[in-house]
Amino acid sequence: MGWKRSVLGCLNLEILVGILLIFAVQLSDETDPGDVAAINALHASLGSPPLPGWGVSADPCDGQWQGVVCQETNIISIQLNAANLAGELGDNLASFSSLKTIDLSNNHIGGTFPSSLPVTLQNIFLSDNDLAGSIPSSLSSLSQLSAMSLNGNQLTGELPDSFQGLTALVNLDLSSNSFSGALPSSVGNLSSLTTLHVQNNQLSGTLDVLQDLPLADLYSSSPF
Repeated sequence: MGWKRSVLGCLNLEILVGILLIFAVQLSDETDPGDVAAINALHASLGSPPLPGWGVSADPCDGQWQGVVCQETNIISIQLNAANLAGELGDNLASFSSLKTIDLSNNHIGGTFPSSLPVTLQNIFLSDNDLAGSIPSSLSSLSQLSAMSLNGNQLTGELPDSFQGLTALVNLDLSSNSFSGALPSSVGNLSSLTTLHVQNNQLSGTLDVLQDLPLADLYSSSPF
């Protein structure tokens, strides 16, 4: 009978290990807690709008949250174009661990441009909202940024001299705001820039800073 108890003991141990492994896999599939906190903070800052799937479950990566795309356990994209959003963006976007794209264009989002953003960002689309204030100098930390559209807002002030690290930036649209002053010298470091729209602002000075860039699509307006 001893051998039977030994076999049963081994079987029980294998079952226990299997259960623990299943439990571990389930835990590993849950969204990164930092990303969960960040997206809940964003939702609150936007006024907790009734977006399909949002809040139905506690896990933003379960496929139910409209506009949320994940890679394994991290949120990599939030796309809510023309979703009738209001409120503000808040200051918690930098808490996302792996966010690559945020597209909240064609909404009614106000407040100021976030003071900091995730360094993983590749695409920022915030055009046609009601953002005010200036662009922070922390923009310089977005070394992976490829496209940024801020056109059609109420942004003001001079552009920060913080473009030197954005060598991956290909498309930049700052048109139809109230930016003033000259284009900063660091714009000359945008070695990948092919599209630049800065028309309908109060910018001044010359376009000399752009002379060595590979621009194929440039829209500017007087007094340049």
